[in-house]
Amino acid sequence: MKRFNQSLNYIEEYFSVLSLLLASVLIFINVIMRYFFGTSIPWSGELARYLIIWFIFIGSSIAVRERAHAKVDVLIAHVPPFYKKALSILASAVGIVFCVFIIVSGIQTIQTVVSFTNITPALGIPMYIPYLALPIGAALMMYRFIQVIFEDIKGDFTQEEEGTQ
Repeated sequence: MKRFNQSLNYIEEYFSVLSLLLASVLIFINVIMRYFFGTSIPWSGELARYLIIWFIFIGSSIAVRERAHAKVDVLIAHVPPFYKKALSILASAVGIVFCVFIIVSGIQTIQTVVSFTNITPALGIPMYIPYLALPIGAALMMYRFIQVIFEDIKGDFTQEEEGTQ
């Protein structure tokens, strides 16, 4: 299981870096081409948009893994460690419910898009490919929320959380 998690970490991080880097380069090149040459690459804006969407969903999974999602620490900072752990588990459980909703909604959306055989306007790829970011990203986030719950049950906290106890 540890090897699987390491591989998943590697894939998430490198995909995130590459997608954000490629989107940034495409946008930069398009700006330069418009400014200096009065033209642009027709498909670059669409590809950059889809790369950023994928980056957001994969990056959200990384944020769950790193416990970096936005949270309100005012209450947490003033409760005993047992309640911190219980609140963290509760928050992760709510996150799992949210992820299930996103997975189900994403799959339904993909089924609708596939039934209409939509393709993207500039790239000409099936429209379900950009929409796959919804269920895949939510499934990765759900997996990470489950990991966080097991870490909380075992008592493993990150350095940041240990500093607030």
